[in-house]
Amino acid sequence: MTSPISRRPVFATAALAAALVAVTGCTASDADISSDLASAVDEAIADTGLDGGGWGILAVDRGSGEVVYERGSTLPLVPGSIQKSFTTAAALDILGAASTITTPVYAAGGVTDGTVEGDLVLVGRGDFSFGLRDQPDGTLEITSFDHNEANTGLLPVGLNTGDPLAALRSLADQLVEAGVTTVSGGIAVDDTYFEPETAWPDGRIDSIWVNENLIDVVLEPAGVGETAGVRVIPQLASLTVENDVETVAGDEVDVVVEQVGDEVVVSGSIGVDAGETVRNTQVDDPVAFAAMAFADVLAEAGIEVQGEAGVPVPAYAGDPVATWESAPISEFARVVQKMSYNRGADLLACLIGVQEGGSTCTAGLAAVLEHAGRLGVPTDEVRLFDAAGSNDYNRTSAHAQVELMKAAADGDHGSIFVDIQPLAGVDGSLSGTGAGTDAEGMIQAKTGTRVVFYPTTDQLFVLAQAYSGYMTTASGRDLVFAVIFNSALVDTVPEVLEASERVASVMLTLQREG
Repeated sequence: MTSPISRRPVFATAALAAALVAVTGCTASDADISSDLASAVDEAIADTGLDGGGWGILAVDRGSGEVVYERGSTLPLVPGSIQKSFTTAAALDILGAASTITTPVYAAGGVTDGTVEGDLVLVGRGDFSFGLRDQPDGTLEITSFDHNEANTGLLPVGLNTGDPLAALRSLADQLVEAGVTTVSGGIAVDDTYFEPETAWPDGRIDSIWVNENLIDVVLEPAGVGETAGVRVIPQLASLTVENDVETVAGDEVDVVVEQVGDEVVVSGSIGVDAGETVRNTQVDDPVAFAAMAFADVLAEAGIEVQGEAGVPVPAYAGDPVATWESAPISEFARVVQKMSYNRGADLLACLIGVQEGGSTCTAGLAAVLEHAGRLGVPTDEVRLFDAAGSNDYNRTSAHAQVELMKAAADGDHGSIFVDIQPLAGVDGSLSGTGAGTDAEGMIQAKTGTRVVFYPTTDQLFVLAQAYSGYMTTASGRDLVFAVIFNSALVDTVPEVLEASERVASVMLTLQREG
């Protein structure tokens, strides 16, 4: 395993850990340490003041398999996003960590003297970046607080620095280099790689993605009473924008973004002191949106499209006239784990379904659970209702989670799997946890949070806060662990963040005292 900072690795190799166990044996001092650890963690749990559905905790020595701490480890609890680890572990093994996604373009009637005879067909294959996150070194960009979370209003959003139309521009450039000047037909988008998933909580999942199928709106307050500035991403010539956002006093933001076809309506108000703010909406029709975007990019490249954008998909065959190659699957898994990207996890399950011979995302989810069973995970302690952990009927136990993390770390793609987990105090969803303490760089773990509005009391329900992964304790012990808490009522968003910190304190105690 590699670490992005110069600290001791999160866990030593199994051979080294086993050697340490063989040398030290089990002594009275070990028993005292274990007792002290249990007391410290129990005290940390009591200090959180969190009551409700209770705790599921398990920490196991990475080398010896010794249970270091346990509380309610077989209870089936709401996992939140730590469930994504089931999906990414399966993706690395089933899809292949080094495999890539090829997005082709076909000329339905061939190319004659620079003219595409008939329609140009863009074929979706499930690349959620599709140029947006792709970097020159072959990695995918990770943003601090992603545009997928913009509408929560919790923290300022870090937009990607890449061009959301980069893949389409590359495809257009290839056509220009091949001498194409005209498309006699229209632009078709083939979205049949798998059946679009519409039932999961995080929105529609298709095989074609442009800007992760979001329309982002960057808002700038003007003077009080004036219309705010609006910038739409991606900027498309065919996309009209209606700006009905008024600048008001204060710093509150109450803005709604809606899209129907080729029109985006931005309405509401933004406080004069709010600063630059991002809001967005998922595109209403990924196929139509991709066709529109591709037609615009082709026009910019000097290729005349004589037909319409979004025509029915014609028959096509032969070699593609242009292709876009994605980053490896390991990078998609890294984005999902580091940022806790819900729709990205959903898409990986859909791709797994295709790889396993199916045509639905649900088939992929079943394959994810089967993969966990092959790893030795007690699947009777697991319930999967979506691939991202966003459905609150999902359940897992701390025991099942530890077995998954342990087996995945010891598997063929173990070093990659460990490395894609958020690193405490450094990056991803753990960047603010343990920063500036001895725990910084010593914990690599997936985070999970589920918060819902409780209407009868006008409160927020912290349904789940969880952490699952690997740590090197202050005493040098390498552990696989899971800490899951369900559930508490709070009154405000700051109290949600405070509850998260309280659960994190139990994990940090385990690292400090273990």
